[in-house]
Amino acid sequence: KNVIWQSHPIAEVIMVLTVTTIPADELTELIGIDVDTASGLIAAVREGLPFDVFANLQHVLELPAATLADLLGLPLRTLNRRKHEGQFKPEESDALLRVARVVSRTLDLFKDRATAILWLKSPEFAFNDDTPLSLLDTEVGAQKVLRLLDQLAHGVFP
Repeated sequence: KNVIWQSHPIAEVIMVLTVTTIPADELTELIGIDVDTASGLIAAVREGLPFDVFANLQHVLELPAATLADLLGLPLRTLNRRKHEGQFKPEESDALLRVARVVSRTLDLFKDRATAILWLKSPEFAFNDDTPLSLLDTEVGAQKVLRLLDQLAHGVFP
């Protein structure tokens, strides 16, 4: 697997928070921007991800725009403004990237898009019957989901 995080002070913090690697090519395909280096990814988030990232995630997750916006903590009026502007603010971009990282890792593990999306939307015993998708509104929740995905990938069932 390719590790998209390289040695850089901020990347080291990200590495601590990330329990699993995500193939750079899959994340690139999912969000539609080149993320082959940590510095490139950081720059893209700081600049603000393009609105197309939201549209790509919405399509892959098969979610209504309002549901994905809610997961990202975006009021619909703000989402409409970002659509008109064509890009998100850095903190919103960070939330988009958080969801994209987990979706990418889930797709990588399950290999089948329908199965991966079904898993993200289904109640999970390890999360007290919350869906993995519902935990992606926070970094801590995303890390819990990534940790479980990593365990599943290694045959460790909680």
